[in-house]
Amino acid sequence: MSRFAFRGMMAPTFTPFKKNGSLNLEVIPAYAKCLQEGGVKGIWVNGTVGEGMSMTVEERKSLTEAWVKCRREVSTMIIHCGAGCLMDTQELARHAESQGVDGVAVLPCLYDKPTTTEDLVEYMVEVAKACPNTHLFYYHIPMKTNVNLSMSEFLKKGFKKVPTLAGIKFTDMDVSGEGRKCVEVDSGSLTIFSGFDKTLQEALSVGFSCAVNGGFSFLPQFGSQIFSLMEAGNVSEAKRMQEVLSSHFDVIFKETGKEYTVASLKTATSLLTGVEMGPVRFPVKALSDQKIDNLKNAFKNLGLKVY
Repeated sequence: MSRFAFRGMMAPTFTPFKKNGSLNLEVIPAYAKCLQEGGVKGIWVNGTVGEGMSMTVEERKSLTEAWVKCRREVSTMIIHCGAGCLMDTQELARHAESQGVDGVAVLPCLYDKPTTTEDLVEYMVEVAKACPNTHLFYYHIPMKTNVNLSMSEFLKKGFKKVPTLAGIKFTDMDVSGEGRKCVEVDSGSLTIFSGFDKTLQEALSVGFSCAVNGGFSFLPQFGSQIFSLMEAGNVSEAKRMQEVLSSHFDVIFKETGKEYTVASLKTATSLLTGVEMGPVRFPVKALSDQKIDNLKNAFKNLGLKVY
């Protein structure tokens, strides 16, 4: 299998729902076009912001199929297939491979969690059996999984036993420590995605070349500039742009408070793109009308166009 190669912005996609809670697949083409116009070249489907763990297996398959039809707009597609049990994960992985996607990503088992990197490698071996011809990624997000193993150690062991293991999504604040170590594994042959908007510039400064950040759906202009400035060696300006991007997220956090969840970022995407993402699914709580109005006004005060 050829090496997985991707640089730049990959958006973790939000899942559009209708008011009655069903999938709103009709919105996907407009969303794909919006991402393309923002300079986003890849997507990560059914992840955390995509509420993948709140959808049925069949819904996740349907969403994957809808995105596959948008190859012209977003050419690189990684489908998150992590589920509550290994059999569902494998079923989703087989389906993703049948659709010809570029990568399959998975969370660890969330009930009987892996306690060692060897445990995690064994789990990935089993997942890989369901998608033997597709690049495989581990989704490291300890804030959600409470699995906080050494990712560099996992990668060193994993790529030897799982031929399709192509890298990880590193959704961890320690990009200069453990993140840097991951980037250096096997002389940098693996793909390590940075997972937090607020650490984008820092991640690029220590060797990351790509990121899967929620803000790429609704504030792609800042991410694009940070990538371009770092590539040009203009670190000081890239840092300034990172401060601007982070300040926009601070506004979102301020206006949505303790309800900062997928709902906040999903609402921001609807407001700043004009692509209606619809409601969130329980147990995620929707923002109140007042908080949405506050967010609208805050965005306007920042000089952003609000739909």
